Amino acid sequence: MFKKKLKKISYDLVSYIQIETEAIKDFNDKQMISSYCLHKLEVVNWYLDLLKEGSNKYIVPQSKEHLEMVRDQLMECHKKIMSTEITNPNKRPFIDIDYPDNYKG
Repeated sequence: MFKKKLKKISYDLVSYIQIETEAIKDFNDKQMISSYCLHKLEVVNWYLDLLKEGSNKYIVPQSKEHLEMVRDQLMECHKKIMSTEITNPNKRPFIDIDYPDNYKG
């Protein structure tokens, strides 16, 4: 019976999500990165289930330990995403100028 080899979970996945989390500016950004993170978490959990069952249909290209580590990191990322506060655009200053620390103006 032919087994299908699944795609590897990228090593930079968690870093990418962390960087995107830092760049959240509005609710749309927050929803997009949350959805992406949850999708990847779902894939990792599926891979773990396949390893647990000993699937005859698929080959999981990463170890259980590695996938568990990625799962835990993704769960932490999602907590951070959901705790990120969004500033209401109506409450932001019209002009926001960052002056140097020693500026005497």
